[in-house]
Amino acid sequence: MKSFVLIMLCVCSVFFLSAQEGKEDTTVLKKFELISQKPGNESTGSVKINLPSGSSHSLADILNQYSALFVKYYSPVSLATVSMRGMGAQHTAVLWNGINLQSTMNGVMDFNLLPGFFIDQAELHTGANATSSPNGAIAGAIYLDNKPVRNNTVFTELQAGSFQARSYAAGVTYDIRRWTFRSRALYKESANDFEYVDYFKPGKPLEKLEHSRFRQYGGMQEIWFRPAKRHQLYLNAWGQATERQLPPVMGAALFHERQDDYSQRILLQHEWKVNAALAVKNKAAYIDERLNYFNDNLAPAYNHSRTTFAESELKYRAAERVVISASLNYTLQQAVADGYKDGRQRHIWSQCTRIDWKSRNERLKLSLANRQLIAGRHMAPSSPDFGFEYQVGKKLKLKGNAAYSFRIPTFNDLYWIGGGNPNLLPEKGRKAELSLEFRHKELKVSPTVFYQQVSNWIIWMPDTGSSLWRAVNARQVKSRGLELAAEYAKTILKHHSFKVFGRYQFVQSINTKVYDRDSTALGKQLFYTPVHTGFVQLRYTYKRFQFWLGSVYTGSRFTTSDNDRDYMMPAYRIMNAGIAYMYAYKKHEAVLGFLVNNIGNTTYQVIENRPMPMRNYQVTLKINIHYEKN
Repeated sequence: MKSFVLIMLCVCSVFFLSAQEGKEDTTVLKKFELISQKPGNESTGSVKINLPSGSSHSLADILNQYSALFVKYYSPVSLATVSMRGMGAQHTAVLWNGINLQSTMNGVMDFNLLPGFFIDQAELHTGANATSSPNGAIAGAIYLDNKPVRNNTVFTELQAGSFQARSYAAGVTYDIRRWTFRSRALYKESANDFEYVDYFKPGKPLEKLEHSRFRQYGGMQEIWFRPAKRHQLYLNAWGQATERQLPPVMGAALFHERQDDYSQRILLQHEWKVNAALAVKNKAAYIDERLNYFNDNLAPAYNHSRTTFAESELKYRAAERVVISASLNYTLQQAVADGYKDGRQRHIWSQCTRIDWKSRNERLKLSLANRQLIAGRHMAPSSPDFGFEYQVGKKLKLKGNAAYSFRIPTFNDLYWIGGGNPNLLPEKGRKAELSLEFRHKELKVSPTVFYQQVSNWIIWMPDTGSSLWRAVNARQVKSRGLELAAEYAKTILKHHSFKVFGRYQFVQSINTKVYDRDSTALGKQLFYTPVHTGFVQLRYTYKRFQFWLGSVYTGSRFTTSDNDRDYMMPAYRIMNAGIAYMYAYKKHEAVLGFLVNNIGNTTYQVIENRPMPMRNYQVTLKINIHYEKN
């Protein structure tokens, strides 16, 4: 009975990840649309997915709930990567205000290290448009942006939940004349000691996960300065630390593994609107990241990378319907790792040119772009792209995108002692997608078909006659499939409304060529790549209350490259539910919510022998106070 009452109370702190329309930026309630109507980052013809932002939830949790991407959790707070359209974790670029956050050392982004609280706008783009696709964006890109504000606000979010989870986040925005200051701070911790079914012990008893504590803290300081009408300066300094214990796989001994991640990111940007036709944007950034690993049986491993970034972009309206953009980018990558203690560095130059055109009635939009990259003394493959959008009628839009893309090897791929391969070739990709957007009153439906191929796929394999693993260009992979997004919203009576939305993905990601001796993988689905993924959510609003019910589905996955069905991970479906109460007084807002995750108490694993939590709870309070300047 107690569990039933808790479930009926159900929650949604996730509501303040979305919910109703409100003020822009720091407002408690932000509008969320699965099928984007906003132009966002320019990427003509590609599919764009808006992601909720502004919450202390990690980006991994947000992507899992709202994107239909396969999020590979090793545990709720350990490493979390994504697979977009059947591609690898290293094939999705993550751009923070235009700066690529993918690791210089291994090319992977851990999405559990990115709290949504420090992000104002998040978008997922599946198209590989050259202007938005730096190295590593073979599958697509995730944009994380900070937006200018001009209001005076104090905002806070407090969370408490199962497994001793606590989160405290707060910020303040202050605007005075030509200056705007915004400060944010976050602290999160969790014992993460949930119960799971131990299949390795007789009777499959319930056990508690050991050695899995998590702590994260950080802050962000932003400053906007408007020295003149057409100029704006922007400074962003973001520092963060994450300290995690790493639990062993089920049935393995405990070696007290621990990983500490520290990052400092600084961005300086200047925007100059020269006139109505010409705009110039210059930015410089510095990123310092450290990853320290500890294990009872091994010596500590200290890894340190630094990235220096500079870019100048010019945008010129050559005619009423023609815009030309050109940018020049320089990146210096430096790293010292346990596998190359003498350190490595490389200089990367990148140039991109883009032309956008629209018809007089704006029903047809075309774009043509090309990016060329030089890394050290080597020139990467050119990556042109073409995109179009055509408004067939008031209700129907047709759009498509075709592009070439690439990924140069990481430092680990090239230089790791005993396994690095300095002769690796860049991965080369080509892709195309075609989608429809149908809108009729409250209904929106968008099906998309896609195809992509990657050659010279880099993987690590056991070396011939040795127990060592080595990076090689081993395969060619082709991925094709279908995506379907749908939304429907309706106001029934004066105070009653509901909205249902969801996304489904079908993807076949097949090894079509094997360059090395691993012939058992030929013609097989990539391991840990589900064919079916999707989510659906239903929200009901009555006056100040919102009720929410959602489901996330992940299909079965092979765990071996030869697709042996004896080693297949079963599919799982997780149900979540919640309720939230929203209160507004003058310009002030508050939301109190209660969330139940995995209400069916499902036992499941995302990665083999890595347990995930069963039913758990979370309470959230979020407050915005808007104040007037003196």
